Amino acid sequence: MRQFDPSGHGSALWGALLSLVLPGLGQAYARRLRAATLFAAGSIAISAALVVLMQASGPLTLTPAALAGFIALALATLVLNAAAAVHAGRAVRRGRERAAGSLWRSTWSWGVALAAISLAFEFIPGELDWNAFSVPSASMLPTLEVGDRFVTLDSEAARAAIAPGDVIVFLLPRDRTTDYVKRLVAMPGQTIEMRHGTIWIDGAEVPHEDLGPAGPQTRRWRLMLPNGRSYEVLKTLAGGMLDDAPATVLGPDQLFVMGDNLDNSLDSRAPSAVGPVPRELVVGRAAVIFWSHDPSRIGTPVQ
Repeated sequence: MRQFDPSGHGSALWGALLSLVLPGLGQAYARRLRAATLFAAGSIAISAALVVLMQASGPLTLTPAALAGFIALALATLVLNAAAAVHAGRAVRRGRERAAGSLWRSTWSWGVALAAISLAFEFIPGELDWNAFSVPSASMLPTLEVGDRFVTLDSEAARAAIAPGDVIVFLLPRDRTTDYVKRLVAMPGQTIEMRHGTIWIDGAEVPHEDLGPAGPQTRRWRLMLPNGRSYEVLKTLAGGMLDDAPATVLGPDQLFVMGDNLDNSLDSRAPSAVGPVPRELVVGRAAVIFWSHDPSRIGTPVQ
């Protein structure tokens, strides 16, 4: 039977990957328990600081100071994970087999403990009126890119204060289990329709400014909603199936949502897929991007 060799290059890579995902886990794999504790403590400290910052920033708005704090914590996370990965890879490569010791000192016990700590911080946010979500599709381009992760403000005050122009997370009405992220466009009592690719609310056309090309056959528009909120969308020159939608009069508790990628989004314009969203299904308002493949987007508010 092949024996575990902590000096092997394959094992070093495995240790680095473990600590890249969860700082300290690769060190535990290399049986560097003191280093595992230090890196895990650093990860916990950053998570705790994020929790405190979310609580202090208030339920409705993000101050410039809070935004700077989010950016600093995001950078600290990147640095810590990278340092943990490099350290773990080197530790495994230089390490030698040590006695297994007691169960408490074994690699798997430390791995389980660190994983439990990580899972605990996954559940904590729900108790503090904010939560984290990821973007699986391109329906919210250019505002949210595929792979972006963002936090939402989930308090009752935040949900009650949502207004047209806000990006919200809600439960899909047809199954009430799937999370969707779209932009709130119209409120209860309003009438909304689509005519040849433009939005009409209460009989008035929502004006748009053409900001130029965003790719082959695609334009970038800035829309201006009746309440003064503006935001950017993508519109294909060829149009889409939802360019025309009949007038919908929203009930007293119904919201109308749309994706910013107008011709690549199933939303309230498609009654059988989404339709109007009952207000009670709103989970929260998107607040800030805390992870993105594009580092320049990390820490930016969702607007």
